[in-house]
Amino acid sequence: MSNSPNPKRKRLNLDLSNNDYEILQKISDESDKNMSEVLRTALAIYNIAQEEKKKGRELAIIENDEIKKIIISP
Repeated sequence: MSNSPNPKRKRLNLDLSNNDYEILQKISDESDKNMSEVLRTALAIYNIAQEEKKKGRELAIIENDEIKKIIISP
């Protein structure tokens, strides 16, 4: 097996604050996903939020037909 990097993937070196790292670790532990999987999922959700914002839409948390929280993409 080769040790060469996968040409279909890019490696990223990421600096996080202690608080952000703790949040990432907590999500990782609670979801039983590694940190890379958590970040890929977060990126996918952020991308959806951005695409919907371009269409004049918002993402929201809804419970019993009541908006609990609007997710705003920066």
